[in-house]
Amino acid sequence: MRNFRLFLVMSVLVLTVTGCGIGKMVKNYPKVDIKLENEDLENKGGKVEYTIKGTVPPKYLKKKAHVEVDVPYLVYDENGNAKTESVGKIVLVGEKSKESGTKINYKSGGTFTKTGTFDYKEEYANAEIDAVSTIAQGKQSQTMTARKLGEGITNTASNIDLKPQVSETDHDGKINGNGTFVINAPHQYRPEFITETAVIYFEVNMSNLNWGLKLNKNKDAQENIKNFVNFLYEGRVIDKVIIYGWASPEGEESRNQGLSEKRFEQGKKWFEQQFDKYIKDYAKKNKIKAKDLKVPELVFENHAQGEDWSGFETAVEKSTIKEKNQILNVVRSQSSSAAREQKIREMTDIYTEIADVILPPLRRSEISLVCNKNNFNDEQILHFAIANPDTLSVNEKLYAGFLTKDAVKKESIYKEIIDNKASQNEWRAYNNLAVAYINKYMTTKQAGDLNQANDYLTKANAISPSNGIVLNNTAIVKFLENDVNGAKIKFEEAQKASIFPVPQNYNLGMYKILDGDYAGAKSMMNNKHCDYNVALAQLLNKEYDAAKTTLDCVQNPDAQTYYLKAVLGARMKNEADVRANLQKAIELDATIAKKAAKDPEFKRYRNITGK
Repeated sequence: MRNFRLFLVMSVLVLTVTGCGIGKMVKNYPKVDIKLENEDLENKGGKVEYTIKGTVPPKYLKKKAHVEVDVPYLVYDENGNAKTESVGKIVLVGEKSKESGTKINYKSGGTFTKTGTFDYKEEYANAEIDAVSTIAQGKQSQTMTARKLGEGITNTASNIDLKPQVSETDHDGKINGNGTFVINAPHQYRPEFITETAVIYFEVNMSNLNWGLKLNKNKDAQENIKNFVNFLYEGRVIDKVIIYGWASPEGEESRNQGLSEKRFEQGKKWFEQQFDKYIKDYAKKNKIKAKDLKVPELVFENHAQGEDWSGFETAVEKSTIKEKNQILNVVRSQSSSAAREQKIREMTDIYTEIADVILPPLRRSEISLVCNKNNFNDEQILHFAIANPDTLSVNEKLYAGFLTKDAVKKESIYKEIIDNKASQNEWRAYNNLAVAYINKYMTTKQAGDLNQANDYLTKANAISPSNGIVLNNTAIVKFLENDVNGAKIKFEEAQKASIFPVPQNYNLGMYKILDGDYAGAKSMMNNKHCDYNVALAQLLNKEYDAAKTTLDCVQNPDAQTYYLKAVLGARMKNEADVRANLQKAIELDATIAKKAAKDPEFKRYRNITGK
């Protein structure tokens, strides 16, 4: 009986709704057209823009009635719970309705448009976008079944990605280039070199060593040789030996080339004799057997230059010959070496100064000994950094870390610095250790490596606050930890740092993408070629051809790059590109499959990505 009464009440309600009141409007509701102008809503700078357009047919909306449309009406999942949310509203009112809204003429019907925005939430990514209408007149009202207008709100802008490169600073700690860099601190070691040069002269057309030659017996020439030998005996670290062989330009060119090569060999032979004598004297003085003495390997640079035309012209210009300008003009105007040589031979008969003063010093060998002003060369610094670090200064140790490509050795060198009481507060070592662990993370993807990097950067920051290099690296760690907002704060601090400020146009340009300013992003990133984030900005700005060109030339594309290429394929309605690039992305990172299955960018390709 109770159930019958309930049925009777319900029947009366239905009759009331479908009677002379709003019943006809309820019945004809499907004829009201409501659409999203663009079904592909997207997050742009934290806001979602939408435009709703609709048409009300003639003789539909009664004069005293109104229709309240909740649109967009979002149906989404939040932690496994179904949620609904109305983020916009349109009110359509009849000609005599007391409600506020868009008036619709009863006889002719009408159209309506509403443009608006709502704040984006991550939970909206796979939301169903509905329109829920309530038809009302007086005390009567009826809420209609939700009408689906679209599905999913893309958030592709959030796919900004850091692909950091390791960078060394110059001696002043400056960074060159526009990009994302993990920055090693400046080692501040400056290799400096000092050079001493000896000159040995030769007779015309001869290459044998003749100390009785007038030029070699000259007081200045002998003083030059003496200074060179004394320089050798100072025991400096030898970097290299550069030897020039020269011939005067009056002879035949091919013969002069041969003479210069032989004179190079004579210069080298003489230097090796001096060096052997120095080693024996050093061993004797230090009571070391010559065979037990570790002799550095000499690096020779051969510069057998042939005819010294430049030297000839310089000597003539400095000479007292009155006609020197005419002589040089005649020589320079000749079209071939042979013709120039002939002119010089002719002039030696006229101008004895050419034969006696200008040409003889050009027949020579120059031996330059290039030595490191520091205590050790690069090879020795690398050796001592591992074998006997106490031998080196802190700058030399940091330089060794810069020199070696071995990650294990780098870590060992930097740890020795901070374990040493004399240098335990060296921020550069802590920073560089952090860089080593960031690099390790880029390969291992182990969170522990990032934690270790963060610990070292915290210590570096405590020792050297407001340090742009440390703050830059901290920003990268935060980004890799998915603390995107925290990373932005650190990038901004790095740019304004008191010491070693680091330009951040590229990195802060990425945040322009998150803000929805795609043109600004490209400008700040300097429209870099073959760059992932530039391609992302181009894609979001609907410059699809430009984005494809940029992505296609990215070197060593990773999973994220292939994923973006798949998104581009979806936007360009190219299923083959979607399929091929998703497959490559998933091969490199299996978690991509789950992401793609939920990404609204692929809602038209669920046969590829799954549900």
